[in-house]
Amino acid sequence: MVYAKYKRGEFTPFKRDQFVQMTGLPVPAARFISLKGMGSCAVYPFYKLKVDIEKNNANIIKYHMVNDTLVISGSSKNIDDKQEPEGMNNSLVNIYLPPSVQLTGANCTFRIFGTEDSTSAASYNISLRHSYLFINYGGPDDHAAHFNQLNINSESSRIDLHRKAVINNLNLQLTDSHLNDLSATIGKLTMGPDDKSSIELSGKNANALK
Repeated sequence: MVYAKYKRGEFTPFKRDQFVQMTGLPVPAARFISLKGMGSCAVYPFYKLKVDIEKNNANIIKYHMVNDTLVISGSSKNIDDKQEPEGMNNSLVNIYLPPSVQLTGANCTFRIFGTEDSTSAASYNISLRHSYLFINYGGPDDHAAHFNQLNINSESSRIDLHRKAVINNLNLQLTDSHLNDLSATIGKLTMGPDDKSSIELSGKNANALK
Protein backbone atom coordinates (compact mmCIF):
# COMPACT_ATOMS: atom_id res chain seq x y z
CA MET A 1 0.00 0.00 0.00
CA VAL A 2 1.03 3.59 -0.55
CA TYR A 3 0.77 4.45 3.15
CA ALA A 4 3.09 1.58 4.06
CA LYS A 5 5.78 2.95 1.73
CA TYR A 6 5.80 6.27 3.58
CA LYS A 7 6.10 4.55 6.93
CA ARG A 8 9.12 2.66 5.57
CA GLY A 9 10.65 5.89 4.22
CA GLU A 10 10.46 4.72 0.61
CA PHE A 11 8.69 7.79 -0.79
CA THR A 12 10.42 10.37 -3.00
CA PRO A 13 8.31 13.43 -3.97
CA PHE A 14 7.77 13.79 -7.70
CA LYS A 15 9.24 16.93 -9.25
CA ARG A 16 9.38 16.10 -12.95
CA ASP A 17 6.11 17.68 -14.10
CA GLN A 18 7.77 20.81 -15.50
CA PHE A 19 9.66 18.60 -17.99
CA VAL A 20 6.76 16.41 -19.14
CA GLN A 21 4.37 17.04 -22.03
CA MET A 22 0.74 16.86 -20.95
CA THR A 23 -2.46 16.35 -22.91
CA GLY A 24 -6.06 17.02 -21.89
CA LEU A 25 -8.67 14.33 -21.36
CA PRO A 26 -12.03 15.14 -22.97
CA VAL A 27 -13.84 14.60 -19.69
CA PRO A 28 -17.58 15.24 -19.36
CA ALA A 29 -19.13 17.21 -16.52
CA ALA A 30 -19.14 15.20 -13.29
CA ARG A 31 -20.10 15.67 -9.65
CA PHE A 32 -17.46 13.22 -8.45
CA ILE A 33 -14.03 12.11 -9.66
CA SER A 34 -12.52 8.80 -8.53
CA LEU A 35 -8.87 7.89 -9.09
CA LYS A 36 -7.41 4.42 -8.58
CA GLY A 37 -3.78 3.37 -8.67
CA MET A 38 -2.36 6.76 -9.69
CA GLY A 39 0.95 7.66 -8.02
CA SER A 40 1.57 11.25 -9.22
CA CYS A 41 -1.55 13.39 -9.01
CA ALA A 42 -1.45 17.18 -8.69
CA VAL A 43 -4.66 18.96 -7.66
CA TYR A 44 -5.25 22.63 -8.50
CA PRO A 45 -8.24 24.88 -7.75
CA PHE A 46 -10.23 25.79 -10.85
CA TYR A 47 -13.72 26.94 -11.81
CA LYS A 48 -14.53 23.74 -13.73
CA LEU A 49 -13.34 20.13 -13.81
CA LYS A 50 -10.37 19.61 -16.11
CA VAL A 51 -7.88 16.71 -16.31
CA ASP A 52 -4.46 16.66 -18.01
CA ILE A 53 -2.41 13.46 -18.27
CA GLU A 54 1.13 12.62 -19.31
CA LYS A 55 1.09 12.53 -23.11
CA ASN A 56 3.43 9.56 -23.54
CA ASN A 57 1.22 7.38 -21.32
CA ALA A 58 -2.19 8.59 -22.48
CA ASN A 59 -3.07 5.17 -23.91
CA ILE A 60 -2.40 3.44 -20.58
CA ILE A 61 -4.68 5.51 -18.37
CA LYS A 62 -8.30 4.38 -18.52
CA TYR A 63 -11.36 6.48 -17.74
CA HIS A 64 -15.11 6.11 -17.92
CA MET A 65 -18.29 7.54 -16.41
CA VAL A 66 -20.45 5.74 -13.85
CA ASN A 67 -23.60 7.82 -13.42
CA ASP A 68 -22.24 11.21 -12.26
CA THR A 69 -18.75 9.91 -11.32
CA LEU A 70 -15.68 10.14 -13.55
CA VAL A 71 -13.46 7.11 -12.83
CA ILE A 72 -9.77 7.25 -13.80
CA SER A 73 -7.46 4.29 -13.25
CA GLY A 74 -3.84 3.48 -13.90
CA SER A 75 -4.65 0.41 -15.98
CA SER A 76 -7.52 -1.81 -17.01
CA LYS A 77 -6.53 -4.22 -14.24
CA ASN A 78 -7.49 -1.85 -11.43
CA ILE A 79 -10.68 -0.47 -12.88
CA ASP A 80 -12.59 -2.55 -10.29
CA ASP A 81 -10.43 -1.29 -7.38
CA LYS A 82 -8.57 -4.62 -7.01
CA GLN A 83 -5.12 -3.45 -8.09
CA GLU A 84 -2.03 -4.18 -6.03
CA PRO A 85 0.52 -1.48 -5.07
CA GLU A 86 3.12 -2.77 -7.50
CA GLY A 87 0.66 -2.00 -10.29
CA MET A 88 0.49 1.72 -9.48
CA ASN A 89 0.80 4.02 -12.47
CA ASN A 90 3.21 6.91 -11.81
CA SER A 91 2.23 8.88 -14.91
CA LEU A 92 1.57 12.52 -14.09
CA VAL A 93 -2.05 13.58 -13.74
CA ASN A 94 -3.11 17.21 -13.22
CA ILE A 95 -6.60 17.64 -11.83
CA TYR A 96 -8.21 21.09 -11.95
CA LEU A 97 -10.95 20.86 -9.37
CA PRO A 98 -13.87 23.14 -8.48
CA PRO A 99 -15.16 23.08 -4.88
CA SER A 100 -18.41 21.44 -6.02
CA VAL A 101 -16.66 18.27 -7.29
CA GLN A 102 -15.64 15.67 -4.71
CA LEU A 103 -12.35 13.81 -5.25
CA THR A 104 -11.84 10.20 -4.15
CA GLY A 105 -8.51 8.37 -4.30
CA ALA A 106 -7.63 4.71 -3.70
CA ASN A 107 -3.94 3.74 -3.69
CA CYS A 108 -2.96 7.20 -4.94
CA THR A 109 -0.58 10.04 -4.15
CA PHE A 110 -1.99 13.57 -4.22
CA ARG A 111 -0.26 16.91 -3.85
CA ILE A 112 -2.75 19.72 -3.47
CA PHE A 113 -2.16 23.36 -4.28
CA GLY A 114 -3.56 26.43 -2.58
CA THR A 115 -3.68 30.00 -3.89
CA GLU A 116 -1.40 32.96 -3.33
CA ASP A 117 -4.42 35.24 -2.90
CA SER A 118 -6.39 34.70 0.32
CA THR A 119 -9.58 36.12 -1.24
CA SER A 120 -9.70 33.23 -3.73
CA ALA A 121 -8.50 30.53 -1.33
CA ALA A 122 -8.93 26.94 -2.52
CA SER A 123 -11.59 24.58 -1.16
CA TYR A 124 -11.50 20.80 -1.59
CA ASN A 125 -13.60 17.78 -0.61
CA ILE A 126 -11.35 14.70 -0.69
CA SER A 127 -11.70 11.07 0.40
CA LEU A 128 -8.59 8.88 0.69
CA ARG A 129 -8.08 5.13 0.95
CA HIS A 130 -4.58 3.62 1.19
CA SER A 131 -3.23 6.90 -0.16
CA TYR A 132 -0.91 9.82 0.61
CA LEU A 133 -1.85 13.49 0.43
CA PHE A 134 0.45 16.45 0.97
CA ILE A 135 0.29 20.20 0.44
CA ASN A 136 2.59 21.46 -2.28
CA TYR A 137 4.42 24.76 -1.87
CA GLY A 138 7.33 26.04 -3.92
CA GLY A 139 7.01 29.79 -3.46
CA PRO A 140 9.07 32.34 -1.52
CA ASP A 141 9.14 32.34 2.27
CA ASP A 142 7.15 35.57 2.51
CA HIS A 143 4.17 34.04 0.69
CA ALA A 144 1.61 31.47 1.79
CA ALA A 145 -0.58 28.79 0.22
CA HIS A 146 -4.17 29.69 1.10
CA PHE A 147 -7.03 27.25 1.60
CA ASN A 148 -10.55 28.17 2.64
CA GLN A 149 -12.23 24.83 3.38
CA LEU A 150 -10.54 21.43 3.43
CA ASN A 151 -12.79 18.43 4.07
CA ILE A 152 -10.77 15.21 4.13
CA ASN A 153 -12.01 11.71 4.92
CA SER A 154 -9.02 9.39 5.32
CA GLU A 155 -8.84 5.60 5.61
CA SER A 156 -5.44 3.91 6.05
CA SER A 157 -3.74 6.98 4.62
CA ARG A 158 -1.25 9.72 5.50
CA ILE A 159 -1.78 13.49 5.34
CA ASP A 160 1.06 16.02 5.54
CA LEU A 161 0.29 19.72 5.60
CA HIS A 162 2.95 22.45 5.12
CA ARG A 163 4.36 25.24 7.27
CA LYS A 164 3.38 27.79 4.61
CA ALA A 165 -0.20 26.55 4.37
CA VAL A 166 -2.92 28.82 5.77
CA ILE A 167 -6.18 26.89 6.18
CA ASN A 168 -9.31 28.69 7.34
CA ASN A 169 -11.31 25.56 8.12
CA LEU A 170 -9.97 21.99 8.24
CA ASN A 171 -12.37 19.11 8.80
CA LEU A 172 -10.81 15.64 9.13
CA GLN A 173 -12.25 12.17 9.58
CA LEU A 174 -9.43 9.71 10.23
CA THR A 175 -9.57 5.91 10.21
CA ASP A 176 -6.24 4.13 10.76
CA SER A 177 -4.54 7.23 9.36
CA HIS A 178 -1.80 9.71 10.24
CA LEU A 179 -1.83 13.51 10.17
CA ASN A 180 1.17 15.83 10.54
CA ASP A 181 0.32 19.53 10.46
CA LEU A 182 4.00 20.49 9.91
CA SER A 183 3.26 23.85 11.59
CA ALA A 184 0.59 24.91 9.11
CA THR A 185 -1.66 27.77 10.22
CA ILE A 186 -5.19 26.49 10.88
CA GLY A 187 -8.07 28.79 11.79
CA LYS A 188 -10.59 26.11 12.80
CA LEU A 189 -9.87 22.40 13.13
CA THR A 190 -12.45 19.64 13.47
CA MET A 191 -11.26 16.04 13.76
CA GLY A 192 -12.84 12.65 14.22
CA PRO A 193 -9.96 10.15 14.63
CA ASP A 194 -10.35 6.51 15.57
CA ASP A 195 -8.10 4.63 18.01
CA LYS A 196 -5.73 3.50 15.25
CA SER A 197 -5.04 7.01 13.96
CA SER A 198 -2.12 9.21 15.02
CA ILE A 199 -1.88 13.00 14.97
CA GLU A 200 1.12 15.33 15.09
CA LEU A 201 -0.26 18.76 15.96
CA SER A 202 1.88 21.82 16.66
CA GLY A 203 1.16 23.90 19.74
CA LYS A 204 -0.14 26.88 17.81
CA ASN A 205 -2.95 24.77 16.35
CA ALA A 206 -4.20 23.39 19.67
CA ASN A 207 -6.53 26.38 20.05
CA ALA A 208 -7.95 25.75 16.58
CA LEU A 209 -9.26 22.33 17.61
CA LYS A 210 -13.02 22.40 18.11
